[in-house]
Order: sequence, then structure tokens, then C-alpha cells
Amino acid sequence: MYIDAGQDGKTEILVYINEPEDYDRLSGAVHRLGLLPGCVGPRVARGACMQGDLEVLLIEDHPETAALVQRMIGTAEPPAASIRLEWVDTLAKGLIRLEAAAFDAILVDLNLSDSRGLETLASLRAHRGNAVLIVLTATEDEEVAFAALRTGADEYLVKGEVSGAALVRRLRLLVERRQSAAQPKPASTRPVVVGFCGVKGGTGTTTVALNAAAAWAKQNRSTIAVELKPDYGAFSFQLKHTPAANLSSLCALGAERINAAAAGGALCSFPLGLRVLFGPQKPEEFGEIDPRAAAAVIKTLSQMAERVVIDLPAVTSPMTQAVVRQCDLVAMVLERDPVSVHATRMFLQVLHSWGISQLVIGAIIVNRVMALTPLPISDITSQLGCTIFGVIPPAIELCARAHQAGSPVVFLEPESTLAGAMIGLVQRFSDLSWLK
Repeated sequence: MYIDAGQDGKTEILVYINEPEDYDRLSGAVHRLGLLPGCVGPRVARGACMQGDLEVLLIEDHPETAALVQRMIGTAEPPAASIRLEWVDTLAKGLIRLEAAAFDAILVDLNLSDSRGLETLASLRAHRGNAVLIVLTATEDEEVAFAALRTGADEYLVKGEVSGAALVRRLRLLVERRQSAAQPKPASTRPVVVGFCGVKGGTGTTTVALNAAAAWAKQNRSTIAVELKPDYGAFSFQLKHTPAANLSSLCALGAERINAAAAGGALCSFPLGLRVLFGPQKPEEFGEIDPRAAAAVIKTLSQMAERVVIDLPAVTSPMTQAVVRQCDLVAMVLERDPVSVHATRMFLQVLHSWGISQLVIGAIIVNRVMALTPLPISDITSQLGCTIFGVIPPAIELCARAHQAGSPVVFLEPESTLAGAMIGLVQRFSDLSWLK
């Protein structure tokens, strides 16, 4: 352990302990002298010296870094410390501890003496239980960060760039979020299905749908994003992920055989509990989707999540009609130009012919680029005669960075204007009285 021996909190003594009995004797002496205990050495089987309501396992092969983490937590916590930190210096020891005890959180360096990179996370994922998994590394690399998040990490923090107070806040927030998500949902929780439809190709509908799903996931809503396309969509491109199963293989089972087990096997997991059903990936999988199978997919997924976000094709078809009729909201995505507005008016007529209530229909206006003469929002509202759910600001460079990282913007840059617009959009959806 390290010992803070000074009243000013600056004098420290670093002591390494080989046997648990030595730790017990020294700990008693430390408390009798009125000193403040800090970090536990790597060979102490029972681990930490801080008692409290959060149990955290630190897997780090550098003793100096382990001492620093303990010091950061110790100085950020109040005198009655409430985080108990246990340190091991190899992945193998970490797995042994996870088998023997339950932890609220795991702090891990990706590169250990007995494991490297994403393999470390893959090994921990099967043994984590309900623990939050936080990568604490010296490497600042967006691609590595989001690869880690896709592999199962809940957070990616860079050593030296996070304070003790910030680390404690993230620990508590992530643990609370994960524990809350693990609680059974009340029977009264009503699932909400939202269909996003681009009235013409190239309006950015997929980007809007994915980020809406990510925004709900950040609000601790169990969320599934569905790419309901008869041919290749952009989910795989934007998320840099090729799924083993997809919509095509699920619908091939037939409507009668589509159930929670089949649907769960086709879903891919992403950060914050977001799950994704990808569209067809190969030319041989392309083709018309059976409306009954598509409807069965949406009905099943709505029983598996609080929010189902559908990226609909920019064409009218029996499949689109069958799915739209299951939506609680239909959001038409358009740009601020006359062609988009005209296409939206035509699609509105189609929706009305299908018996879709005007109450559940609205529009989302996307500013993909800064147009020289964009139509005023008031003119668009007047021409469409429907609710404008939101206006999305231009963010070409940010969207490009998000694609490079394989992540929705809401996850990559949560403080950005675009992320704020998406979070505001789903909040407006949630505030609608008939969705509560």
C-alpha cells in the first residue's frame, strides 16, 4: 500500500506486501498511527484496503500506475471512503478473482503481460457478470477506443487525461446505469416503435436513425435499431461491422418461426446496450421482403426492447406498409430543397392512403450541407401541414470522423451540436403524450 504520512496530503510512503497476514498487521498499525492507507500491492490475495459500497477490480501490470489510480480515487472520495479497490497484475489473476467474487466495476489496461489488445476484453467479457468494464490505457486512439467499446467495454479512458474526481464520477454513473438496466422493467413500460423514412435517397436517413437509437441508449433505454432494407444498406458501412446474421436470414425463417430466440441470435451488440439488426449483406440475399415476415420481426423486437428504431427504405411497398402500420411514430426525413419537400408531400398522401393517422406522422429536416438558398422552415411546415419533429444541423466532418471510428456521433462526440440535436429529438418523441 502507499501511506499518506503528512497532514498536507503530500508525503507518501510506498510499501509492497507479499503476504495477506503482513497486510493485516501493517493495516492495523497504520490506523493506530492515524495515517491514511492507499493502494494495495499485487500479491495481496484479499486485495484492497478501502471498505464501502463499490467493489472495483483493477487489472494493471505496472505497480506505479496501480498506486496512482488508488491515489486518484482516494483523494477524490470523502473521508468515509466508499470505493474498495482490489489490484491484480495479470489477466489470469483477474479472471480468478472474478470467479471468486462479484465486482461492480473492472478497470483494465488492454496491454498486460499475459494478454494484449482486444483479446483482453474478449476474455473478460465472459467473466464480468454485471460489472462495468472500463478500459484505462495510455493510448489515445479513436479506432482502438471504439473497437474496445464494440468488444464490450463500457468506457475508454486515457491515463493522465482524467482526474480522480472525474474517474469516480464515471465509475458511479456507469455502475448505476448498468445496475438500473439489469432491473426488471415494470409491466407498464410501453415499447415505442419509430420508423424513419427518407422520402428520397441520400437524405441522411440512416445517420439520423442510428443516432436516434444511440441517443435513446444513452438515456438507459433498451434500444434496437433495425435496417429494414431489401438490399444493401449503410449500417454495416457506418458501424464498420459485418454481422454473422442479418434481416435476410431472420426473414428466411418465415413469419411463424420468428421469435425472441431467433431474433436475438441475429442482433449485434454495441456500447450502452444498443442492439442492431443489420440488413442484407450479399447480393444473393437481396430481394423483396415478405411483409408478414417483416411485420413478425418488428412485433418480436418490440417485445424485446423499450425502443425500436427502424430505418425504412425510400420506396413504397407492401413490406413498408405492413411495418409502418406497427409504428407509433413515422418520421419522414427530408432536406431543405423543393424536390425533397415535393417528395415528402407525395409520401404523406401514400401514408394517408394506408390509413396512417396524421397524429403519428412528422418530419425531420436535415441540413446535410449549408445550402445557398434553403427553403425557410416556416414554408416547409406550411407546405407539408404536419409536425416538424426537429432540424438536424450540418456536420459533414463530424459524420466522417464517426464513420472512421465506426460509431454513431452521439457516442463519439456527445457534446457536439449534432449529438445535442439528436438527444433533443428523442426527448421530444418521449414527451409526446400518447407515447407515455
